[in-house]
Amino acid sequence: MSQTSISRRDLFGMSIGAVATAGLAPLAFARPLYLSNGSSLGQNVPQDAENYQSSIKKAFTFQEMMMDAYAVGETVRLTQSYSDQALGATAFTYDNAVSIHAYLVRGRADDLTRAKVLGSGLIYAQANNFPFNDGRFAQAYFVNVPATDGSGAFITPAAFPFFFYTSAVGDQAWAGMALAQLYRRTGDSKYLVAALKVANWIVTNTYNTLGAGGYSFGTNINQFNESVPSTNGKSTEHNIDTYAFFTMLAELTYNGTARNGSSWSSLARHALAFVTAMFNQTAGYFYTGTLGDQITFNPSPIPEDCQTWSYLALLDNRYKQTIDWALTNLQTTDTASATDSSLTGTETVTGMVFDTASLTTTAFDPNAVRLEGTAHTVAALVETRCRKRQPSRFIQGPEHGLRFPQSESEGAKRVGGRTDGQRQVHSGG
Repeated sequence: MSQTSISRRDLFGMSIGAVATAGLAPLAFARPLYLSNGSSLGQNVPQDAENYQSSIKKAFTFQEMMMDAYAVGETVRLTQSYSDQALGATAFTYDNAVSIHAYLVRGRADDLTRAKVLGSGLIYAQANNFPFNDGRFAQAYFVNVPATDGSGAFITPAAFPFFFYTSAVGDQAWAGMALAQLYRRTGDSKYLVAALKVANWIVTNTYNTLGAGGYSFGTNINQFNESVPSTNGKSTEHNIDTYAFFTMLAELTYNGTARNGSSWSSLARHALAFVTAMFNQTAGYFYTGTLGDQITFNPSPIPEDCQTWSYLALLDNRYKQTIDWALTNLQTTDTASATDSSLTGTETVTGMVFDTASLTTTAFDPNAVRLEGTAHTVAALVETRCRKRQPSRFIQGPEHGLRFPQSESEGAKRVGGRTDGQRQVHSGG
């Protein structure tokens, strides 16, 4: 496995041709995308159901190839995030959290097995995280050799040359959401315990009262292997993630509390207050967050993820216009004639870029489509068409014997907590 000094963020700017592997490049588009108000825009939805299903199958085929690259079956492991040419045998925490969600959504028997293996991988990574195993996850891990502790898990610290030891709040929240979804689907309390551990880490280490409040960016590991606060500003995206995660925990624990005594619902509202403060009512988009002083709004660039994830998390039509803003301002079409494009011949790909700065960059193809962001946008558009159904923050499917408690005291027993008056309390580890 080769390893290079490229970062994960660098890959966001690369065109599809640069990262496609073994004919597994995602879906080509042929008909218009639609704004949330129903009007058409662009030339980009699946040309027919057959192509759509084929693309989904190819995506899962690639996922399974990456997951089984070094170990198979029920061996505890995480999935390598990119083909070898990019970052070698690196598995990003966020990517694996999203993979768990994808397997649970499709819901086949083998998908649940794979989701549980990856969930066990997250639990192992959390319990053995270097240099601190206090509930946090690192940004990424190496997954090509077994750990030296005799566990058999194919998860080791992502050390030289990348040193992916940072712990950003968004990554923590996504890992927590994946674990919460696994608990919701299986009823296995180990997933909820791990989710509560990382949730408490977020509260203990990033709860912020400056400016609009919310949660700060996270922590870095310095050259002395000490944990230090990130100097980055607070992130709107991270607070969206944290709001969604803590809202899930409020439901799963019957509005239990964190170690500091605050309820998960109130901690979710703390994130939400920051998110809504970042909304530019006049322009119709969310700012990316704050500058490093944790107070001043960061006016530029404007990213895609805040505009689409905000709707998916909040399900609030007061902010639905942000989807239209993203489609109008961040949609592009990459062609073989574009500067630094990796496409050839008559190939074209239409979708979303990462942020407003992507469209003017000279470092790579300014029309490079970010497929992940395109998927965010499609998901948000689909959700706007499905709002007549009862909203749920949990992936629906067989519950495998999970019975939800019928009383507060029963709920406390089920998740290993205790009752305190009328409120169930859980320390999360």
